[in-house]
Amino acid sequence: MLGTPSASGAGESAPGGTAGEGGSGGAGPAGGGSFFFIMIAMMVGLILLTSMSGRKEKKKHAAMVGGLKKKDKVRAAGGIIGTIVEVKGDELLLETDRASNTRIRVARGSVSSVLSESSVAAEAEPVEN
Repeated sequence: MLGTPSASGAGESAPGGTAGEGGSGGAGPAGGGSFFFIMIAMMVGLILLTSMSGRKEKKKHAAMVGGLKKKDKVRAAGGIIGTIVEVKGDELLLETDRASNTRIRVARGSVSSVLSESSVAAEAEPVEN
C-alpha cells in the first residue's frame, strides 16, 4: 500500500527531519552546558566576595573590642550609651548616668562602637612648676 499511512508510523520520517527527532532540533540549545557552569562560577565568586567582606568587618570589630579601656565612651547593643568604669575579662561595667550612679554590666562583644576614647595625657593632672 503505497499512498496509505500506516497505523504504527514506523519507517516514516517527519517533514524536514529524520525519524525519531520529534521536531525538537537535536540535543537542545547550543551552549546550554557552558551557561550552567558560568552561572555556578558567578555564584561561587559572589559567595567568596561576601564572606571576605564579612571577615574584614569581624577583624575590625575584634580589634575595637580588644582595645577597650576605662573611661572610653561606648555604644552597646540596644543603643545603651555609657562610660566604661571597669573592665573584667569579657565583661564591662558601664556607667550610664553619673547623677544616679546607674551602672550596667555588659559583654564586651555587645559593644557596637566607641564614641570617644579616653586619652591618658588629657586625664593626667597638669604639672605645676
